Amino acid sequence: MSLHHHSPVYRACHRLGVLAAAGIVSVVVPANRSAAQAASARSPASDTTLSVHIDSLLDLQTVVQRALNVSPAVVQGEEAIRTARSAERVSVGAYVPSVSANSSVMRSNVTTPVGGIQAPDSRSAGLAASVDLFTGGRRGAERSRTHAELGAAEATNVSQRFSATLVAQRAFYETLRAAQLVDVARARITQGERGYRFAQDRVRAGTTTRSDELRARLELTTGRQQLVAALDTLQTAAYVLGRLVGANGPVGAKPLATLEPRSLALTDSEVVRLAVDASPSVRTARAAEQADIAATKSARTLYVPDIRVTGGYNWANQTPIVGAIRPGWALALGTSFPLFNGWQREDAVTRAQAATEVARVTALDVTRDARAESARLLSGLRFAERNIALAIEAEQSAQEDLRVQTERYRAGISTELDQLTSQLAVTQTQLALVAARFNYQVTRAQLEALIGREL
Repeated sequence: MSLHHHSPVYRACHRLGVLAAAGIVSVVVPANRSAAQAASARSPASDTTLSVHIDSLLDLQTVVQRALNVSPAVVQGEEAIRTARSAERVSVGAYVPSVSANSSVMRSNVTTPVGGIQAPDSRSAGLAASVDLFTGGRRGAERSRTHAELGAAEATNVSQRFSATLVAQRAFYETLRAAQLVDVARARITQGERGYRFAQDRVRAGTTTRSDELRARLELTTGRQQLVAALDTLQTAAYVLGRLVGANGPVGAKPLATLEPRSLALTDSEVVRLAVDASPSVRTARAAEQADIAATKSARTLYVPDIRVTGGYNWANQTPIVGAIRPGWALALGTSFPLFNGWQREDAVTRAQAATEVARVTALDVTRDARAESARLLSGLRFAERNIALAIEAEQSAQEDLRVQTERYRAGISTELDQLTSQLAVTQTQLALVAARFNYQVTRAQLEALIGREL
């Protein structure tokens, strides 16, 4: 069941440990229509039980670590680094001579001119080596390109790890929030049952009307409906969290020691500067730009001839067989330069220049986005802190108002409507407080994912 984050039911308060440890939460649901009608004549409560199955409880650190271990995106990032290192090693190997070995055995039915004697077999083995003496700077450009791609892969891996961390944290907080929905709903039911008893007592005493009892019954039923919705949300969130951590069943979230705001390790200006200069997204974009610049230089070297030296030595038996390899050494110096290849060189340069321009503009845009997003998240963090303080104040006021209204109602001074209004205000302020606290936690996690470090 999906709930919008602005809805009252979506925002909630703190008891996953008790629920998951028990494994079963009792709620009121009529078994069928006739049973519901019979039960309604006695009480708004019923006796059917709904189960919320939780295999295990994990703390936030364990959730994040297990999510990183099984995340396909993280594995992909790590393998991309391994591939980039291999490509960089190849670019360095271009400066080292390539060495090859060869061998052959040849038989022939050719006979010698004198005496008609058949020629012996031909056997040979050899070593050969070759190296480019001059490539017009292509080897250097390729080495720069692969080094930049390695840097981009490393930055991308950091980004993917923090993205996976953010997803895991979101799932953890959603599970904890869903568990706290149950806590708020149960508190509402407890208060509703108390109000319903008060209303029944007053109806029997003749100090109020049947309408007050019906309103109290409606409030209690509404609380039970909220509990059913909370249980559904908790079960769904637990399965989502279980999949993220690699479990085969639903996993619950251990309550945190505190959800109150904590000061950042850096000042706001330092966070913005870090986001602009060293955030994973910016590092990736800038490394990609450097790689494309190097690729453009490499493409331009196609207009310069290559100079290559090749040498080797062959061991072979003496034989008159035509085409047999002769023993001895050989050394060759050569060059190659395509005079015309159908404008393939021009096309390669054009494509490389286009990619470089796109990478340049992208890097600038990513930098601007990192600056704006870091400032936005810092502002959101401050608003969330202030909202928590206001929500605490509102919840305290609502609790005191409910206490006063309850005493007034029991004394016959206020009406059932006044008490129900106060009860609803308490529920709404509790939900608002939970929403403010979890909004702060998620905003902080988003900021850490953006800059690529914990705060």
